[in-house]
Amino acid sequence: MITRLNVAPDWDAKAYQQFSRLRQRPVNELLDRVELHNPKHIYDLGCGTGIATQLLAQRWPRAQLQGVDSSRQMLDEARCLPIHASWKQSDLLDWQPEQPADLLLAAAVLHFIGDHDTLLPRLLGQLNRGGCLAAHMPDWRDALWYRLMLDTLDDAGPGGTPLGTRQLRQRMAARPLLALEDYYRLLAPLTESLDIWETEQLQVVDGKSPVYDWVKVSALRPVMQALNSEEQSRFIYHYLMRVHEHYPQERNGHTLFPFKRIFIVATV
Repeated sequence: MITRLNVAPDWDAKAYQQFSRLRQRPVNELLDRVELHNPKHIYDLGCGTGIATQLLAQRWPRAQLQGVDSSRQMLDEARCLPIHASWKQSDLLDWQPEQPADLLLAAAVLHFIGDHDTLLPRLLGQLNRGGCLAAHMPDWRDALWYRLMLDTLDDAGPGGTPLGTRQLRQRMAARPLLALEDYYRLLAPLTESLDIWETEQLQVVDGKSPVYDWVKVSALRPVMQALNSEEQSRFIYHYLMRVHEHYPQERNGHTLFPFKRIFIVATV
């Protein structure tokens, strides 16, 4: 059964745009491996503010392009883009394409949805013959900043006690992504061609707390929703201390923020 991770009611679209250039880079890397020449129906799943949707519109200007996202705030931001696209507010677990797809793009969204063993075959089933599913997913579960988050949940309460419920801590410690080999074994029988790879980008970010600014709008959303206001304050205070210790500013003022991603291009 596909499961939803518990997340805050809506996204902070303005904050998400803070690192739009770096968020665009993996989309470019992903689309470089997509070899479709004239797709007619393209859906940008989890389109957010339209960072990837703009690139799709530039590459395939004649395609019928739709951005799909569960967040009204994100879609309000995307609708301001000067591109020809339609927009639909929908949870991806409930969404069905209005027309079978030639390209499904899922940039930094599928890692929020559990049970990829069920989800990815279902998405492949929504493609026309010769259609392509192109996805990239942050692989943050072994990242230092993520381990710091788990440590903070474990001991940032009064007297070193845990924060939040045991269910929250267990859910955040879970790993929804599969190993690369398991993605291959899952998708190879269903596809004509399959390309899977992983990268680690040394992101160079700026700001007073850039690592926290990056993760607070995505990975930390379920944490902040599950905690009460006092717990939120304790979490942020202790988490920021740890992040600043382990991600210090360089002499030139920049902060180095390594970031792993998994990429999949699957053609049926």
